[in-house]
Order: sequence, then C-alpha cells, then structure tokens
Amino acid sequence: MAVVAGVDFGTLGVRVSLVDSERGLLASSIAEYPLQRKREDPEYATQSHEEHMRALAAATPEVIRKAGVPADQILAIALDTKGAAFRSRGSRAYTNDAPAVSSDG
Repeated sequence: MAVVAGVDFGTLGVRVSLVDSERGLLASSIAEYPLQRKREDPEYATQSHEEHMRALAAATPEVIRKAGVPADQILAIALDTKGAAFRSRGSRAYTNDAPAVSSDG
C-alpha cells in the first residue's frame, strides 16, 4: 500500500485527496478561501497566499482523519494550481512577483 496526497488549488478553494495505490481514492476534503475583488475595477481579482495556506492547513488533517490513514504513511504530495496564479520567467515560476519554484537549483 502506497498512499499519496494530491492537492489542487482552485479559484475558490483547495481540495486535498488521499489515494492508495491498491484501493484508489480514500478520501477528499475541501477548504474554501475568498477571491478578493475591487468595486472600482470589475476585472480585478486576486488571492492571498496566507488564505491558501490556511485552507491547506484546514483540509489536510481533515482528509487524513476521514481516510483513517496515519500521516506518516503518506509517501508523497503532488500540487496543482490554477495556471493564472503562476507565471514563468525563464526557468523560474513566480507568484505575486516572488520566486516560487526554480528548475535551475
């Protein structure tokens, strides 16, 4: 049995799922976060990294509880985000103008 966690950050929330290599999907949990808008600019929308992390911190123990799997049995985590939150500059990905991921070490 190999259990992995999948994390999907969407527009209004994060879904954390635990998947077992033999049994398939064990459980999922969702935690929401706000989309922040400006009244004077209807096309403006942004999100808060802190809200993303708060939601992840809420959904993760919930899915572990629902699945009944000890946390130390989770072998890996895979992350997915909506494409608009990240933009690439060469070999680096940025969010809110701060380096998030680097493929060059």
